[in-house]
Amino acid sequence: MMAGAIGLSPDKIWTSAGWLFDWTIRFIAREVGDPQLTATVEEILRENLGLLDLDRLPAGLRETVLRKLRDDLVPVAAATLPNSVPERQEVLDYLGGLAQLARELSES
Repeated sequence: MMAGAIGLSPDKIWTSAGWLFDWTIRFIAREVGDPQLTATVEEILRENLGLLDLDRLPAGLRETVLRKLRDDLVPVAAATLPNSVPERQEVLDYLGGLAQLARELSES
């Protein structure tokens, strides 16, 4: 199974199964609504690149992404991930780990 990673900073990287990575970066593109970010996410998905490096984003956009991950990721996932997702609560908890990483970076 393919995996994916979101680089939040040089020393904080979140990895996941490919399907969860794809869902997460689609969430980021949809929630942030920035055309350049959306194009980047579409390229990552189309080319199966498996990495979204937030340090490559402009500072203001990076902060917006971190805020969305910190504040909205888990509630949106809880509301939209189907109940049929295997080990759904573990998936939500794992996304909670990404939200916590984003929180730590936002506070530093």
